[in-house]
Amino acid sequence: MNIAILFFGIASIANVSGAEKVFVDMANRFVKEGHIVYSIWNDEPGVVPYYSFLPKVRQVNLGLGKIKAPIKYKFIREVAKGLHLNVTNYVDRYKTEKICQSIQEKIKISDIDVMICYEFNSIMVANKLANGKIPVVAMCHNSVEAQIATLTPLQREEASKVTAYQVLMPSFVDKAKKLLNTDIYYIPNVVNPIPDNAIADLSADKTIYNIIMIGRIDRYQKRSLIAIKSFLEIAAHFPNWELHFYGPITDSKYKKEIDEYIESHDLHHQVIYEGITDNSIGVLHDADIFAFPSAFEGFSLALTEANSMGVPAVGFSSAPAINELIEDNVTGFLAKDERDFTQKLSALMKDKKMRIQMGKSAHQAMNKYSPDEVWGMWLRLLNRLVAENK
Repeated sequence: MNIAILFFGIASIANVSGAEKVFVDMANRFVKEGHIVYSIWNDEPGVVPYYSFLPKVRQVNLGLGKIKAPIKYKFIREVAKGLHLNVTNYVDRYKTEKICQSIQEKIKISDIDVMICYEFNSIMVANKLANGKIPVVAMCHNSVEAQIATLTPLQREEASKVTAYQVLMPSFVDKAKKLLNTDIYYIPNVVNPIPDNAIADLSADKTIYNIIMIGRIDRYQKRSLIAIKSFLEIAAHFPNWELHFYGPITDSKYKKEIDEYIESHDLHHQVIYEGITDNSIGVLHDADIFAFPSAFEGFSLALTEANSMGVPAVGFSSAPAINELIEDNVTGFLAKDERDFTQKLSALMKDKKMRIQMGKSAHQAMNKYSPDEVWGMWLRLLNRLVAENK
């Protein structure tokens, strides 16, 4: 197959985040399987991807940089937003036309067998290029509530034109079917397996035990401060425990709020911000508990990496995806609210045997997300769609 993978809803391909990693991993796996893959994105000329493509992947950076639509289109868009009008977004349409023109200058569209879109911007481009003649598969990289339910009626109409829409959790299928008029498929993300002899040793006696939190510093989704407050509420009772949190700062005001809270409440310097890590597996190998206070997720790579490493996690029962990835009282705890989060964290910190047992269960639970299983699901879907189209 000739596969085009499109990703236009990012600030830069040099970003360190889950969607960019999946974008590169997918391209690499498909070329390993013998397919021709075009990975297409738009960035400033010469920007190097953070994650490495294999040499056989045909990398296409359109090099247009930030596309600036005419001011009149922006004015119409803002008026429509303010009045809640369901009208054409001329800014999106302008950008779509520019991107389509650039792609057609670089790739022969008739050679493509199937297109995969990483977000709504790519859906608009793929639908226009395919013109009903090439199968288009759209991906949902977050919860349905966060990515599909937030689309306008016109955007959902556009999204419903794709041949198939992929979601990350089984429960997302029915949710998506209520919002879109196309076929919905469940395919999770890949969780790279950790050998049994390489997982975190939760039985070891340590001078310092570690709670790890990995995720961008973001007030509305990742909510790092919730876990920090929970830990510091009980930290005086656990002098040999520390909380280390990692991730890019995408909300500087929120980071300042976190810093101020730590300064006034962390009496024994037990909370440490470590910045961005490019070695999450190494960090998790030294973890004893994974704290994950997100409000919602699609399929968290950080959480599943922690589970694969054999580290139990604490999350919220109200959080989509998290409440399916964490099996309550088996692979970790699902808290009802912030007070319960503190209590669950304390329970795990007190009980090493519980941590060990939950960690083993978490490690075993990740087998169903192995690369062979997940990429097999993808290739079966793509092969079927291409065969039906021909």
